[in-house]
Amino acid sequence: MIIAISHQKGGVGKSTIAYNIAVELNKKYLVDVADLDVQQTITACNIIRSKFKQKKLNILNFNNKTDFIDYLNNVDDNKIVVIDTGGFDSGMNRVAIYAADLIITPVSTEFLEIIGLEKYKKIIKEISKKINKRIKTHIILNKIHHAQQNFDDIKDFIKKSPEQFEILNSILRKRADYNVSLSHGFSVTEFNKKSDSAKEIKSLVNEISKLLDFKNNAIKLKDIK
Repeated sequence: MIIAISHQKGGVGKSTIAYNIAVELNKKYLVDVADLDVQQTITACNIIRSKFKQKKLNILNFNNKTDFIDYLNNVDDNKIVVIDTGGFDSGMNRVAIYAADLIITPVSTEFLEIIGLEKYKKIIKEISKKINKRIKTHIILNKIHHAQQNFDDIKDFIKKSPEQFEILNSILRKRADYNVSLSHGFSVTEFNKKSDSAKEIKSLVNEISKLLDFKNNAIKLKDIK
Protein backbone atom coordinates (compact mmCIF):
# COMPACT_ATOMS: atom_id res chain seq x y z
CA MET A 1 0.00 0.00 0.00
CA ILE A 2 1.33 3.42 -0.95
CA ILE A 3 0.34 6.54 0.98
CA ALA A 4 1.45 9.88 -0.46
CA ILE A 5 1.34 13.06 1.61
CA SER A 6 1.15 15.52 -1.24
CA HIS A 7 0.59 19.19 -2.08
CA GLN A 8 2.48 21.41 -4.48
CA LYS A 9 2.42 24.13 -1.80
CA GLY A 10 5.20 24.20 0.78
CA GLY A 11 4.81 24.79 4.49
CA VAL A 12 1.49 22.98 4.87
CA GLY A 13 2.80 20.26 7.20
CA LYS A 14 3.44 17.33 4.84
CA SER A 15 6.68 16.19 6.46
CA THR A 16 5.28 16.41 10.00
CA ILE A 17 2.24 14.35 9.07
CA ALA A 18 4.23 11.81 7.04
CA TYR A 19 6.70 11.32 9.89
CA ASN A 20 4.05 10.90 12.56
CA ILE A 21 1.89 8.44 10.63
CA ALA A 22 4.98 6.48 9.54
CA VAL A 23 6.11 6.05 13.15
CA GLU A 24 2.63 4.99 14.20
CA LEU A 25 2.23 2.50 11.33
CA ASN A 26 5.74 1.19 11.90
CA LYS A 27 4.65 -0.12 15.29
CA LYS A 28 2.50 -2.78 13.60
CA TYR A 29 3.52 -3.03 9.95
CA LEU A 30 6.52 -3.16 7.65
CA VAL A 31 7.03 0.45 6.59
CA ASP A 32 9.27 2.26 4.11
CA VAL A 33 9.39 6.05 4.02
CA ALA A 34 10.29 7.75 0.74
CA ASP A 35 11.63 11.24 1.43
CA LEU A 36 11.22 13.30 -1.76
CA ASP A 37 11.35 16.68 -0.04
CA VAL A 38 14.46 18.70 -0.93
CA GLN A 39 14.71 19.80 2.71
CA GLN A 40 14.74 16.12 3.78
CA THR A 41 13.11 16.89 7.12
CA ILE A 42 12.17 13.27 7.72
CA THR A 43 15.69 12.07 6.95
CA ALA A 44 17.11 14.56 9.47
CA CYS A 45 14.58 13.60 12.15
CA ASN A 46 15.42 9.95 11.62
CA ILE A 47 19.08 10.64 12.35
CA ILE A 48 18.10 12.43 15.56
CA ARG A 49 15.99 9.41 16.57
CA SER A 50 19.03 7.22 17.11
CA LYS A 51 20.63 9.84 19.36
CA PHE A 52 17.64 9.51 21.67
CA LYS A 53 17.70 5.70 21.43
CA GLN A 54 14.59 5.42 19.28
CA LYS A 55 14.50 2.74 16.57
CA LYS A 56 15.13 4.35 13.21
CA LEU A 57 12.65 4.25 10.36
CA ASN A 58 13.61 2.81 6.99
CA ILE A 59 14.05 6.05 5.03
CA LEU A 60 14.67 5.98 1.28
CA ASN A 61 16.04 8.82 -0.84
CA PHE A 62 15.99 8.92 -4.63
CA ASN A 63 18.23 10.88 -6.96
CA ASN A 64 16.01 10.64 -10.02
CA LYS A 65 12.57 9.64 -11.26
CA THR A 66 13.79 6.43 -12.90
CA ASP A 67 15.13 5.03 -9.62
CA PHE A 68 11.93 6.01 -7.83
CA ILE A 69 9.71 4.31 -10.43
CA ASP A 70 11.89 1.19 -10.29
CA TYR A 71 11.47 1.05 -6.51
CA LEU A 72 7.68 1.46 -6.71
CA ASN A 73 7.41 -1.25 -9.37
CA ASN A 74 9.28 -3.72 -7.18
CA VAL A 75 8.19 -2.82 -3.66
CA ASP A 76 7.15 -5.72 -1.42
CA ASP A 77 3.35 -6.10 -1.38
CA ASN A 78 3.52 -6.67 2.37
CA LYS A 79 4.94 -3.21 2.98
CA ILE A 80 3.31 0.13 3.54
CA VAL A 81 5.12 2.96 1.78
CA VAL A 82 4.69 6.49 3.13
CA ILE A 83 5.84 9.16 0.67
CA ASP A 84 6.66 12.71 1.75
CA THR A 85 6.51 14.69 -1.49
CA GLY A 86 8.17 18.06 -1.92
CA GLY A 87 6.32 21.36 -1.79
CA PHE A 88 6.55 21.89 -5.54
CA ASP A 89 5.43 20.35 -8.80
CA SER A 90 7.91 17.89 -10.29
CA GLY A 91 8.05 14.67 -12.26
CA MET A 92 8.97 12.63 -9.19
CA ASN A 93 6.15 14.12 -7.12
CA ARG A 94 3.70 13.38 -9.94
CA VAL A 95 4.86 9.76 -9.96
CA ALA A 96 4.05 9.61 -6.24
CA ILE A 97 0.57 10.96 -6.90
CA TYR A 98 -0.40 8.47 -9.60
CA ALA A 99 1.24 5.53 -7.83
CA ALA A 100 -0.47 6.14 -4.49
CA ASP A 101 -3.32 4.05 -3.17
CA LEU A 102 -4.18 6.98 -0.90
CA ILE A 103 -3.25 10.64 -1.27
CA ILE A 104 -3.50 12.93 1.74
CA THR A 105 -3.29 16.69 1.28
CA PRO A 106 -2.95 18.90 4.36
CA VAL A 107 -4.57 22.34 4.30
CA SER A 108 -5.43 24.97 6.87
CA THR A 109 -8.52 27.16 6.76
CA GLU A 110 -6.73 30.32 5.64
CA PHE A 111 -7.92 31.97 2.42
CA LEU A 112 -4.59 31.36 0.63
CA GLU A 113 -5.08 27.62 1.13
CA ILE A 114 -8.05 27.71 -1.25
CA ILE A 115 -5.84 29.29 -3.92
CA GLY A 116 -3.26 26.55 -3.35
CA LEU A 117 -5.88 23.84 -3.65
CA GLU A 118 -7.10 25.32 -6.92
CA LYS A 119 -3.59 24.95 -8.34
CA TYR A 120 -3.28 21.45 -6.93
CA LYS A 121 -6.60 20.47 -8.50
CA LYS A 122 -5.18 21.43 -11.88
CA ILE A 123 -2.21 19.12 -11.32
CA ILE A 124 -4.50 16.24 -10.33
CA LYS A 125 -6.61 16.78 -13.45
CA GLU A 126 -3.51 16.75 -15.66
CA ILE A 127 -2.23 13.50 -14.15
CA SER A 128 -5.69 11.89 -14.32
CA LYS A 129 -5.96 12.75 -18.01
CA LYS A 130 -2.47 11.44 -18.75
CA ILE A 131 -3.03 8.03 -17.15
CA ASN A 132 -6.75 7.87 -17.99
CA LYS A 133 -7.70 7.26 -14.39
CA ARG A 134 -9.55 9.43 -11.90
CA ILE A 135 -7.31 10.55 -9.06
CA LYS A 136 -8.77 11.84 -5.83
CA THR A 137 -6.95 13.29 -2.85
CA HIS A 138 -8.19 13.22 0.73
CA ILE A 139 -7.98 16.58 2.46
CA ILE A 140 -6.82 16.68 6.08
CA LEU A 141 -7.50 19.92 7.95
CA ASN A 142 -4.14 20.75 9.52
CA LYS A 143 -2.69 23.45 11.77
CA ILE A 144 -6.19 24.36 12.91
CA HIS A 145 -6.62 26.70 15.87
CA HIS A 146 -7.73 24.76 18.96
CA ALA A 147 -10.89 26.83 19.31
CA GLN A 148 -12.01 26.82 15.67
CA GLN A 149 -15.10 24.77 14.93
CA ASN A 150 -16.40 26.34 11.71
CA PHE A 151 -14.82 25.08 8.49
CA ASP A 152 -17.58 26.04 6.07
CA ASP A 153 -15.42 28.00 3.59
CA ILE A 154 -12.90 25.26 2.94
CA LYS A 155 -15.55 22.51 3.05
CA ASP A 156 -17.72 24.38 0.54
CA PHE A 157 -14.73 24.66 -1.82
CA ILE A 158 -13.97 20.95 -1.48
CA LYS A 159 -17.60 20.01 -2.14
CA LYS A 160 -17.43 21.85 -5.48
CA SER A 161 -14.75 19.42 -6.70
CA PRO A 162 -15.96 15.95 -5.63
CA GLU A 163 -14.00 14.23 -8.40
CA GLN A 164 -10.70 15.56 -7.07
CA PHE A 165 -11.26 16.16 -3.35
CA GLU A 166 -12.74 14.39 -0.36
CA ILE A 167 -12.37 15.61 3.21
CA LEU A 168 -11.21 13.33 6.01
CA ASN A 169 -13.00 13.21 9.34
CA SER A 170 -9.76 13.60 11.25
CA ILE A 171 -8.52 17.09 12.14
CA LEU A 172 -5.00 18.03 13.23
CA ARG A 173 -4.83 21.18 15.30
CA LYS A 174 -1.92 23.55 15.76
CA ARG A 175 -0.03 22.29 18.79
CA ALA A 176 3.47 22.87 20.16
CA ASP A 177 3.93 19.11 20.60
CA TYR A 178 4.70 18.64 16.91
CA ASN A 179 7.75 20.95 16.86
CA VAL A 180 9.05 19.82 20.24
CA SER A 181 8.74 16.12 19.45
CA LEU A 182 10.37 16.46 16.03
CA SER A 183 13.34 18.28 17.54
CA HIS A 184 14.01 15.07 19.50
CA GLY A 185 13.27 12.78 16.56
CA PHE A 186 10.08 11.60 18.24
CA SER A 187 6.54 11.40 16.95
CA VAL A 188 3.89 13.01 19.13
CA THR A 189 2.68 9.57 20.23
CA GLU A 190 6.18 8.68 21.42
CA PHE A 191 6.69 12.06 23.06
CA ASN A 192 3.44 11.99 25.05
CA LYS A 193 1.00 9.22 24.22
CA LYS A 194 -1.76 10.86 26.27
CA SER A 195 -1.56 14.26 24.59
CA ASP A 196 -4.29 15.71 22.38
CA SER A 197 -1.90 15.69 19.42
CA ALA A 198 -1.21 11.97 19.94
CA LYS A 199 -4.94 11.27 20.00
CA GLU A 200 -5.37 13.19 16.73
CA ILE A 201 -2.59 11.27 14.98
CA LYS A 202 -3.98 7.95 16.18
CA SER A 203 -7.39 8.99 14.87
CA LEU A 204 -5.86 9.79 11.49
CA VAL A 205 -3.99 6.48 11.34
CA ASN A 206 -7.17 4.59 12.20
CA GLU A 207 -9.02 6.42 9.42
CA ILE A 208 -6.24 5.57 6.97
CA SER A 209 -6.36 1.91 8.03
CA LYS A 210 -10.09 1.77 7.36
CA LEU A 211 -9.85 3.56 4.01
CA LEU A 212 -7.17 1.16 2.79
CA ASP A 213 -8.74 -1.81 4.57
CA PHE A 214 -5.45 -3.13 5.92
CA LYS A 215 -7.14 -6.11 7.59
CA ASN A 216 -8.40 -7.53 4.30
CA ASN A 217 -5.57 -6.48 2.01
CA ALA A 218 -2.92 -8.94 3.20
CA ILE A 219 -0.77 -6.27 4.84
CA LYS A 220 1.72 -8.22 6.91
CA LEU A 221 1.93 -7.50 10.62
CA LYS A 222 5.43 -7.10 12.02
CA ASP A 223 6.71 -9.86 14.26
CA ILE A 224 6.47 -8.40 17.74
CA LYS A 225 8.85 -10.01 20.21
